[in-house]
Amino acid sequence: MGKKKKPRFRARYFLLLMLLFFVYEGWKAFMPIKGYLIKWSQPVQDERILEVRKLISEPLPKSIQPVRSDIIGLDWVKNVKWHKNIRGVVSILIQPRVPIARISNMKGICVDEEGVLFKAEGIDTLPIIKVKDDSLLEGLQEAVQILKITRDVRVEEVKVISYGLESRIGNIKVLWGKDSYPEKYKLLKKIYKTGIVSSGRLDFRFDDQVVLRR
Repeated sequence: MGKKKKPRFRARYFLLLMLLFFVYEGWKAFMPIKGYLIKWSQPVQDERILEVRKLISEPLPKSIQPVRSDIIGLDWVKNVKWHKNIRGVVSILIQPRVPIARISNMKGICVDEEGVLFKAEGIDTLPIIKVKDDSLLEGLQEAVQILKITRDVRVEEVKVISYGLESRIGNIKVLWGKDSYPEKYKLLKKIYKTGIVSSGRLDFRFDDQVVLRR
């Protein structure tokens, strides 16, 4: 039988690999940037691409960090990842924000799943979040939550009002009130599937009860 490799040999082999890895990464880090390759996690408009390219100065900067900070500072950018290869070419992967609704009293302003507001075009077909009073903007996050949990149905609008949230699903107006939206939506689907209620207003603002208002 052959001799087993000693643990000390395996440890030295592992340390050597780690050393080579850090030398390789350090060499890449100090290597001058010779070019950029911009990639997108999903298609974007030409205006977005031009906006990003304007942030990359000529001659090329020595560090990617200032460029990344400028890109992530754009309101419509959600995340930026980058990688520099051994030739000094930096690949920048940009993840844009995806709008899920537009804001009624803010022209050209939409919101994504994180509740972040940003400017965008071509959002006229998105659901609308109606906020009549600027003081009610704090309810925006809750309106976004309603749109996320009701993805399997088409909600045209969500109103942020003084007593909570209100929306319409088919011919039924739903008064959500505040809090416990997932539980309320599960109950709403059960009511909706029975076919007993096909129109009117369902009021979920009261604890442990649902009120049908015609």
